[in-house]
Amino acid sequence: MASGTYIGQRIPRLDAESKVTGATKYAADIVLPGLCHGKILFSRHPRALVKKIVPGPAARVPGVVKIITAEDMPGTNMYGYELQHHPVLVPPGRETRFIGDSLAFVVAESEAAALEARDLIEVEYEVRPPLTAPRQALAETGYRIHADAEANVACARRMISGDVEAGFGESDLVIEETYFTARQEQAFLETEAGVAWMDDARVLHIKSCLQDPYAVMEDVSKALAIPKSRVHVKGTLVGGAFGGKLDTTMQVHLAAMAYLSGVPVRLVFDRRESFIFHPKRHPTEIRVKIGAKKDGRIQALEAEVISDAGPYHGRSAEVLGLTVSAMAGPYRHTNIKLTGRAVYTNNLDSGAFRGFGAPQAGFARERAFDRLAQALNMDPLELRRVNFLQPGESPISPMLGDSPVSLEQLRTRLIEHVGPPLEQPSDQRRRVGRGLCFDMPVFDVSAIPVLGKSGVGIAVELFSDASACVYAGGTELGQGIQTILAQMAAEELGLEVNKVMVELSDTATCPRSGRTSASRLTYVLGNALRLAAEKIRRTVLEQAEKMMEVSRRDLELREGRIYVRGTPGSRMDLAEVAAACSAGGLNLREEGWFKYPENRYMYGHTFMATAAEVEVDLVTGEVKIRKLINVHDSGRVINPTLARGQLLGGAMQALGYALMEEMDVVDGRVKTRSLAEYPVPTSLDVPDVFIADTLETPYQTGPYGAKGLAEHALNSTTPAIVNAIGDAAGIKINKTPVYAEDILRALKEKTPRPVERSRSDG
Repeated sequence: MASGTYIGQRIPRLDAESKVTGATKYAADIVLPGLCHGKILFSRHPRALVKKIVPGPAARVPGVVKIITAEDMPGTNMYGYELQHHPVLVPPGRETRFIGDSLAFVVAESEAAALEARDLIEVEYEVRPPLTAPRQALAETGYRIHADAEANVACARRMISGDVEAGFGESDLVIEETYFTARQEQAFLETEAGVAWMDDARVLHIKSCLQDPYAVMEDVSKALAIPKSRVHVKGTLVGGAFGGKLDTTMQVHLAAMAYLSGVPVRLVFDRRESFIFHPKRHPTEIRVKIGAKKDGRIQALEAEVISDAGPYHGRSAEVLGLTVSAMAGPYRHTNIKLTGRAVYTNNLDSGAFRGFGAPQAGFARERAFDRLAQALNMDPLELRRVNFLQPGESPISPMLGDSPVSLEQLRTRLIEHVGPPLEQPSDQRRRVGRGLCFDMPVFDVSAIPVLGKSGVGIAVELFSDASACVYAGGTELGQGIQTILAQMAAEELGLEVNKVMVELSDTATCPRSGRTSASRLTYVLGNALRLAAEKIRRTVLEQAEKMMEVSRRDLELREGRIYVRGTPGSRMDLAEVAAACSAGGLNLREEGWFKYPENRYMYGHTFMATAAEVEVDLVTGEVKIRKLINVHDSGRVINPTLARGQLLGGAMQALGYALMEEMDVVDGRVKTRSLAEYPVPTSLDVPDVFIADTLETPYQTGPYGAKGLAEHALNSTTPAIVNAIGDAAGIKINKTPVYAEDILRALKEKTPRPVERSRSDG
């Protein structure tokens, strides 16, 4: 595909040098004059009535500035996305709902003093039995975790089309299985951290690692009864997030410490605090029933999703909605019934995690497809092919349907990468297998309400020296949006990319852009940037028309100059024209506001294919991934290096989800207390052949034809790996992660036991 000056080019990351050299300042690195330290006293029990909180000797610890409890909170003392029912501090007389609930804050001159004082605060509890199994919570008739939640259901979603019972009746074969997915921890390198302080104008400033600065501003304003105009939130460069920093995490707690103590405060979680506090990937139980003809054509699909929401609503409605709709996949369906419930429990909080509920659906759907292929004695790839959406068709799920169907192209590309048929090792204890997954990942096109608005803003300013600044409310999480926006601004304004500065995630300087999630920023901010830059370009060319006495239709911006088309020697420096605009009082700072033209709640989508080849040791259960291939329809790729990094990174996270990552929670208590007990993939786990390939089918409404891609490899990689394990070992696997003992257990159950002869048989 043809590229522009900067679009489609491998531009090095703008933040690469500072990160490699250690110059980058993360939230925990910020130092302020008179900085004090904050600590949080968390609940000792997943469910307990708090009868009394007594600071006692804690207040007398040398260096303690203030101890804060719920009675000190001046506002609602509540926060949360959609439903603001998460207490900042649980007051006496109320129940705790999980071990991440906060009871008191300590602000002290040193971290050691804050820790000592926190541990001296006395709390009198009346411990009560928690609800920790979603089905148990659904059946509970007496105790509701939230009084207004019937049967402890946080939210429910359904998608029905056609007549599934008739479809099953017309099927030659019907299979039904139940699948279980685990609670996954984001395991970001940087734990939750930030600083907050009040300035002389009584403005509360918060600098923290986060994914949505404006949502934090809203929560702080309500919880502390501070006008939004006096709350300034600035996101720092983030050392990993993956959805775990999308909700307001500790920012309201930090803000309360600074606001109520009157001193600057730093709050940094240790790994154990991080593990218990931020929302994890929803664990799910998914029942799937599929009916098909002998040729593999699906006649009916029914699925029921039960998701563990944890104690608070958070992003459960969005995640559940995507899990339910993603059960349909990139396939044709006539009769479909998909339902889901997210259930309140006293477990850890659940929320956004890269993939936003789609990985759970992809695992259950694609495992069921392999089960169906086996029952039909049919090639798994052929089963999927006969059910593919066809060009010109729209998905049955509530998505835009404006991404050209590219499944056949992906299938062809995948086959090329996979190579010749498998040959089994001569060693009979080792078997190899292949697994597949096709998916239809989504990305937010900003038709979803963001704090009451559907839309995204950005500001672009061209200075008189022909340098520029982009102001965007998105956050740099490591995905490279800072570099992408600089590339786009340089392309639009004809600048060198190193002349563009990108200011991100600041409520004081950046228009509202909503959250950094759902693979949305390149699409939504890119569109907004082009709208803003077009206004500036028009002003500049109108001024150049006067100065060069050439019609602006014959002028073009390129490489920091303005050229006359067809006359290479006729040009003028952009800085000269920009200076003239500035001197003449012309506006060279413009905002762009992008809103998808339709007003319904929806996502855009694309297509993806994955293949995995694994080797399984039938004696030890060890799994070695020999090949992992992802082919993604990315639309126009803005920066191939960044795109490849996102696809490879997502695949490795999915590898962890498939084989090793599970946050162990028993009776509402975390048994996984550190990264030493929570294994994540390392360089030693990288497959021998690891491919991330892109198919560039331009997206009609995307900037330069781009689509979202950042999290999509997570959707399809886990099912492909598990399908490959099932193929290699010839076993049924209905859960993630798949441990060696799961494989050995399945092999044992598969092996026929010898018939025992009774004594009477002689």
